[in-house]
Amino acid sequence: MSSSFVPATPLNDLAAWAAQKPAQSGALLTPDLVALAQSGVSVTLASSTSAGQPIVGLGVGCRVRPDGTLRVLLARAANADLLAALKDGRPIAVTFTGAPDHRAFQVKAATAKIAEPLSDDLPEIDRQCAVLADGLVEIGFSRELAEGYVTYEPDDIAAVEFCPERVFTQTPGPGAGAELTR
Repeated sequence: MSSSFVPATPLNDLAAWAAQKPAQSGALLTPDLVALAQSGVSVTLASSTSAGQPIVGLGVGCRVRPDGTLRVLLARAANADLLAALKDGRPIAVTFTGAPDHRAFQVKAATAKIAEPLSDDLPEIDRQCAVLADGLVEIGFSRELAEGYVTYEPDDIAAVEFCPERVFTQTPGPGAGAELTR
């Protein structure tokens, strides 16, 4: 570990949030959170059934549009229940967690829409998955396990689009779960 390494902590997240302006006017995400979301991180999505039972899914990448809208890319078949809940208007939460430092944040919104992948999504998914696999190897996963974790079928991709309404630090440590507010 180099002497310039600064460990990820919730307090560092809060300080970085306070020091930056959002990347887009009217958006909540700062440039460092936009960069983290698109950097090749683990993407976990959550919603619930109409009875309130939790539904969790895994994404394979994220793209942030110029207006601050998130496009979370995920496997359609493996996340069918989650996609159905979102189609029914259920709320969404998405957590982005980096490897190897475990820096993480979560965004929430009341609703999201399901969209088809765009022509330039697949190369971006490939890039993000390769970075995540390398990060997993760095923290001790075998290359085979890391590659299995990021495997996806190109013909099975859907996009979930929404504008974050709330943002929370999820980096492990004292202060985890704090809402990032102005």
